[in-house]
Amino acid sequence: MSENKSETGLSEELAACRREARELSGLFQALELINSTLDYHKVLDCLMELATEVTGSEAASAILIENGQLSFVAASGTKSIEIKRVHLGRKEGVAGWVVENKSPLLIPDVSKDLRFTKKADSTSGFNTRSLVAVPLKIEEEIIGVLEAVNKKSGVFSESDIKVLSILANSAAVAIHKARLYADLNELFLSTVKSIANAIEAKDSYLHGHSERIRDFAMMIARGLGLSKEEEKNVELTAIFHDVGKIGVDDKILRKKEKLSDSEFQEIRKHPAKGAEILSSIKQLKNIIPGILYHQEHFDGRGYPEGISGKSIPLTARIIAVADAFDAMTSDRSYRTAISVKDAIKELEKCSGTQFDPVCVKAFIDNFEPRNAGGDKK
Repeated sequence: MSENKSETGLSEELAACRREARELSGLFQALELINSTLDYHKVLDCLMELATEVTGSEAASAILIENGQLSFVAASGTKSIEIKRVHLGRKEGVAGWVVENKSPLLIPDVSKDLRFTKKADSTSGFNTRSLVAVPLKIEEEIIGVLEAVNKKSGVFSESDIKVLSILANSAAVAIHKARLYADLNELFLSTVKSIANAIEAKDSYLHGHSERIRDFAMMIARGLGLSKEEEKNVELTAIFHDVGKIGVDDKILRKKEKLSDSEFQEIRKHPAKGAEILSSIKQLKNIIPGILYHQEHFDGRGYPEGISGKSIPLTARIIAVADAFDAMTSDRSYRTAISVKDAIKELEKCSGTQFDPVCVKAFIDNFEPRNAGGDKK
């Protein structure tokens, strides 16, 4: 009898050790996820897969407070796609109760609990029998709920609440990190736009120029199928492409007559000046080539270095097309704008000489006249 008791005790200890190892492994995986990406939706989906594994459940969901309601933003299990279509009132269902009471909840049989709503099951086609839910919070603010449903073996326990709470903390960190980045990115872009506006203030004819270049350049980037990271570099390059004109005399920028050779040489220095101005900003190192070479020509007759073809960075080739089109379709101190139709003809004419043919084609194929600065005909 004593041997059986010893064996039972040993089995329980072994099971506990395995459970703790599984929970610890889950925590490490969660930490890896958080550090791997700023896309918290991706992190949450992965965490829900992890939640089903470490709790031994059929499915798990992340529910966030959005626009005054509870939205299923991430899920695992056979009905993960369907469940993401579900929205509940802020105080509705088990999730609503957890949000209001700021406490975890374990329900062995949902059919016997009035706090459970069948709305999610009705929408998704899932059949919930039991669940455990924990609050998802950033510091003391409740931002949502994590749920695991239908324990595959046995019943949910306090141990499941513990491990789900660990994953909830990881989810909160991922969301907080993404929101902080979004706020910092918004602040950064606002600063960038302020600098661009300061440049344009030097010449009234340039008003709105950087915004239009950004729109045209992003249109080309999307037409070329660039990645989100590449699109971001294109956007920043477009906004900053003329930053070097800060160092050009206002009299030259605003001159209505033809520029002298020496004045034109000063204008030609602005790409290099722009690259120099931004060279000390670590966050902008990836856009410096696009700024330095946006006046290069595809046939090698541009400046500042006379490089050609694909030796010119793709971002610079994109900006070259966008910049030229906006210049042609906008009034300048020394000439009036030409029509969109004529500007497009000019791009086609110079495709393969001044401009990269691939960028010209992407521009023309995706062009929307409302973005042009001059005549829309």
